[in-house]
Formats: sequence, C-alpha cells, structure tokens
Amino acid sequence: MLKLLAANEQGLSAVQFEQRLNIPRTTAFRILKTLLQAGMIEKKESFFFPGPSLMEVGLMALQKSQVRGLAVPFLQKLTEQTGMTAHLAIPSGWHSLILEVCDSADPIRVASRPGTLADLHCSATGKIFLAFCYADRLEEFCRDVQPAQRTAHTVTTLDGLRTLSAQVRKQGYAVDEQEYHLNVRCLAAPVKDMRRQVVAALGVTAPDNVFTHERIEAVCQAVVEAASTLSLKNGYSM
Repeated sequence: MLKLLAANEQGLSAVQFEQRLNIPRTTAFRILKTLLQAGMIEKKESFFFPGPSLMEVGLMALQKSQVRGLAVPFLQKLTEQTGMTAHLAIPSGWHSLILEVCDSADPIRVASRPGTLADLHCSATGKIFLAFCYADRLEEFCRDVQPAQRTAHTVTTLDGLRTLSAQVRKQGYAVDEQEYHLNVRCLAAPVKDMRRQVVAALGVTAPDNVFTHERIEAVCQAVVEAASTLSLKNGYSM
C-alpha cells in the first residue's frame, strides 16, 4: 500500500487500493485505518496521501545511509591511529546492527562483520544505544530480551543496566570490558544528527593484550573526537 501510494502523487481512494492490490474491501479499510492512526498516511476528502510519520521514516533511512558513507574515512583514521578494528553501528530493534567495519592490520581479528546484530547490554555500541536511545525502556528491554550472561563480566540485571546507562551518559562513551567475549575489549562513542539525537555509534575493538587498560584514555579521546566530528558532518550543531 505504501509503495503504491508513493507512486501516485495525486493520492488514492480506498476503492483504488482494493482494486489495484486485489484485496477484500474490509482488509483495505482495516490497513488504511491502522496507517492513519500511526500517521503514516493522511486523508483529504476521500483520498489518501503520505503522512508525516512516513516522511520521517524515509528521512531516517536516508540519514542512516548518509552516516554510513560519511563514516568510512573516520573508521579508516581510527584504525590508523589505534591499530584496532573500527566499526559503525546503528540501533536495530533490541540490537546494535554493525553497518561498516575497517579491519586492523593485526592478523588476529576479533570484530564482528557488517550485518551482525550485537546484544545491547554487553557490546560497547549497544551500551551507547541503551543509554541514549532506550534509557526510558530498560525495564521493557529486560522483560523482552532477558539479557544473556555471556561472560562472568556481563551485566544482566535491570538495576545494573540502569547504573551502567547512567554512567555512559555521564562520561559520553561506553566500554565493553570483556562482557561480550573474553579477552576482547571495545570502546564506542555516540554519533548524533541534526535533531541532536543519537543515531549511530563509532567503536573500536581489539584483544585485551592489545587494547590494554593503559590505552583506554588515549583510545577514548580518539574515538570521542571522531564521533563528535562525524556528528557535525551529519548535521549536528552544538
């Protein structure tokens, strides 16, 4: 229905939807009612047109595609600076979706591949999204997902995730301290858009013998700086 509507600037009536899609009238009306309530379409007299929510979804998809293209040189620079694998992720349901990866020269590679869905509660990029995108939905997250205890370091309780999220918001970055995989450390920082909302996260990953505790401060500075500059290029303004 939405694809058909997008291809007809003059709008479509319920009868036209019914005829062109060959669906029962009751089905057409039920779907149209749902789309109206969601703001995905709007009705003017007897015709339906794209609504504000549909346009917002389209803009969000465009921005995500844009941030992926903008991020590539930042990932490459982070890999050069740190010697670690750098990656870009976006929130995807109750997961962190890895969009782009720039591998380090180290033959031992521990980073996820593009297309991987990482857990929110124990990945560095996931913690960014829990803290900045889902802070008011942590109880719902725990109920729906029932966070898995991946290692002895993984935080899985609601109170623990609340404390963790507050800390991430305060410091402006997140660290995966061997919580997703043993002997692997990750660090990520938020990427914002013109609405000043977090839409992505930049991160780096390496074995803990490469990404040692002593390197966290310097790596954090590089990642936060890269994420902040990428945010500005993505339309964010201070």
